[in-house]
Amino acid sequence: EAIHFIKTSIAKMDGLINAILNLSRAGRRELTIQRIDLNDLVEVIAADFRHRIKESGAELTIGELPTVRSDRMALEQIVSNLIDNAIKYLRRDVPGQIAISAEETPTAYRISIADNGRGIDPKDRERVFELFRRAGALDRPGEGIGLAHARGLARRVGGTLSIADNPTGGTIFTLSLSKLWMARQANAAKGAAA
Repeated sequence: EAIHFIKTSIAKMDGLINAILNLSRAGRRELTIQRIDLNDLVEVIAADFRHRIKESGAELTIGELPTVRSDRMALEQIVSNLIDNAIKYLRRDVPGQIAISAEETPTAYRISIADNGRGIDPKDRERVFELFRRAGALDRPGEGIGLAHARGLARRVGGTLSIADNPTGGTIFTLSLSKLWMARQANAAKGAAA
């Protein structure tokens, strides 16, 4: 029993160390700003999750998404993390619904990933964005790194990542991508090319 406990602890620590190393590498990686059709990007990510979505009995719907200027890898990691969490924390007593949608404001593109899962208590909403912090029942695997990493990536690409209640139950995560930041990146690229 003691050896099993030690092996389990070692595996958990190994997972944490690898997650921290990946987080560190991602934070130092040079951004590559390009035009990205979010419809294409989200379809590719959704294809990676199709098996888990089907297995959970959930339905994923994807609305019309914009084309933005950003770093593809950063957006892939943010969206992948949010879809993964939506699937992971679905409730067992209702059919899972995950919806990805977008709206454009004068200053930003707002990409929302809504689910009808367990939700997050209002007192834990900022806590879930801290490293190694999780909320609610700890009955699902995870290190408490994903949302902290996603928010850090959002900031690196001139955006924000926020959380709110879904009126139908569950959670809505919203990635707001600043149009001003995108314009500055485009201008910087033109200046570098000149």
